[in-house]
Amino acid sequence: LMIALGLCMILVTGTTVLKDIASQNLNSTEILQAIIDSLTANGRLNIFLGMFFVFMALGEGAIPLATWLFSIRRYHIRWENLGFRKFDIQKGLLLALAVTAIGIGISIGYEALLEYLEWGTSSDTVYTSITPNSLGIALFAILACVVAPLAEETFFRGFLLQGIGKRLKFGWAAIISAAIFAIGHMSPSGLIPIFLLGLMLAWLFNKTRSIWPCIIVHAAYNSIALITMIKS
Repeated sequence: LMIALGLCMILVTGTTVLKDIASQNLNSTEILQAIIDSLTANGRLNIFLGMFFVFMALGEGAIPLATWLFSIRRYHIRWENLGFRKFDIQKGLLLALAVTAIGIGISIGYEALLEYLEWGTSSDTVYTSITPNSLGIALFAILACVVAPLAEETFFRGFLLQGIGKRLKFGWAAIISAAIFAIGHMSPSGLIPIFLLGLMLAWLFNKTRSIWPCIIVHAAYNSIALITMIKS
């Protein structure tokens, strides 16, 4: 997210404008707002949002591509081996609902703790910078609620968790894959809740032996988070 955001800012805004904004001794929120104001004034805001969507889509698309190259193509395995298989609908949906509820509860509690400690979070700043209008919200929703769940679950649960699980016990495989999942989001303020969500998704995959319940949880979790940010 941050890499795509930075590339789009450099390409669309230009280094001269960015240097001028950086020289004003603004905080991170004010810097992002100044960049958005500059893009709006120059009529380049929609171009920025379009490029951001393309960069993010390419980044997310690279995840299942790497999975395909290093598993299906190299070892001639089937998609079913990555977890794309049928599952007990009733059991899977009930477990997915439970994991989603617990994950959201952890996230709310963690955000409350950060606010109490006055540490603040970065999620609102990034969200505000890329969703200043309906186009930004729509593009972000597609990426967060559709593209990301499919791409990330294919890699982190379908490929990474199972790959590590062939060499280590499930507990260690869950911890390692969840840690990489959390670090990969490059969100220091959300590191702990994302790590815990990764652990629960590993447990869900182990219980259902299917990646689909994990995709459902991931999509629901991101959708609820997005709706919460829009309302706030």
